[in-house]
Amino acid sequence: MKINDYRHSASKGNDWYNNPSQWIYRHLLGNRSDTTPRMGMGNSAEFGCAISLFFDRSDADVVEHSTQHMVRQFDGEWFDETDKVGAISLNLAQGIKEQFPDAGKPHLFQSYKRHKLPQLEFPITTVTDFEYENMIVDTKATLAVPTAPREDHVRQQSLYSVLLNKPATLVYASHKKFRVFELSEEMISDNYETMIKSFESLETFMANVPNTETAMKMIPLNTDGFKWNEEDRYNAKTLWNN
Repeated sequence: MKINDYRHSASKGNDWYNNPSQWIYRHLLGNRSDTTPRMGMGNSAEFGCAISLFFDRSDADVVEHSTQHMVRQFDGEWFDETDKVGAISLNLAQGIKEQFPDAGKPHLFQSYKRHKLPQLEFPITTVTDFEYENMIVDTKATLAVPTAPREDHVRQQSLYSVLLNKPATLVYASHKKFRVFELSEEMISDNYETMIKSFESLETFMANVPNTETAMKMIPLNTDGFKWNEEDRYNAKTLWNN
């Protein structure tokens, strides 16, 4: 089974690792969910954080630009997340500046790179939030800051860390506070291996399954978890039952 111009990524590897039926639904059947207010909040918070880090704009400017960025994403529609995105942007930037006071400005923002490993047929793409000369920082906008980093986020940043040969840090922020997690070398090594094994498993599956219909018969549908909205649950059940 071939997918034209297929490329591995952290999100695809995590989908396959966590729920193969979700990988089939998203990447084999090509179903993409609409941007939700929570997703839009993340995009706009990163944008506002970038304004603060690159241009050292005032708090008021950061709040205004990140809020308007989110409003434009949804053609003027306003959500609860819109009220909070400015404060989240400020907290993300504050978390980075306090954790790394001597880091200066990032070198790159949302930098796309492609990597080829000898043990994999398909290349891996990485898209970093903020890349400095000697580290990468990934920002996560949320309404509830976790006490520990999410496992799929750790796997993503561990993959990036090894491929880019730089230490990785996760910064979570809500409209109320932030928390910073610097990933240890052991954590990065273990989770990188997990991601590579996920890619290898996926390639073995693709090499041995002749078509989409067989793939859906082999993998049972599992729509548990927050990554499925009601529309996708309904659509997936319809596809799997046909």
